[in-house]
Amino acid sequence: MTAMNRLAFDCEIKLAGDDAAAGTIEGYGSVFNLVDRGGDIVAPGAFKASLAAWKKKKQAPAMLWQHDAYNPVGVWSDLAEDDRGLKLVGQLVLDVPQAASARALIAAGAVKGLSIGYRTLDFDVDRTTGIRTLKKVELWEISLVTFPMLPEALISGVKGEFDARAFERALREEGLSERDAKRAVSVARKHDLRDGGQDERAARDGSAELLKSLRKAAAALEA
Repeated sequence: MTAMNRLAFDCEIKLAGDDAAAGTIEGYGSVFNLVDRGGDIVAPGAFKASLAAWKKKKQAPAMLWQHDAYNPVGVWSDLAEDDRGLKLVGQLVLDVPQAASARALIAAGAVKGLSIGYRTLDFDVDRTTGIRTLKKVELWEISLVTFPMLPEALISGVKGEFDARAFERALREEGLSERDAKRAVSVARKHDLRDGGQDERAARDGSAELLKSLRKAAAALEA
């Protein structure tokens, strides 16, 4: 089974105008040409083919709560690339208890993030910075999330006793190919990655740098 990657920026979603009581929401699932918390950049046009494929099927990616495939909360009615990024309009199904809760949390400002689930089809990695530019992706789902990115999933795989399998799985979830993830784990074994006594916030903030360093190491091994 192909692994799904996740990507998000600090983009706000909001209840739309006079339809707020009905649960209409809008926002951006991705913003072009900005580095996200996982060290990725989305290039303009990255969603073009995938959006066309969804339109041809007269369907749309799922609207999920916190990337939970068993917890859909609504439907996306309008998805398009504009000059800024992937612009979205959707409708919460308020008969679903979680959707009604989501509307209340969005209205209160407690939930303000969108995060996409996707499969990478084409990308480039800058060997100097380790930053990855996504050129073409297959869009699977778009979630309402409390935190627009969860880099701590990467850090939790390397805290304390080094768990190679968990670390490789976390790298795959962050977008590395299976081959690059295995190479990165090999590098990590040699350096015996540890939490290093950092507090949780510091570990989260440093996860993107760790991921970019591993990408650079994998690129160097490939050269």
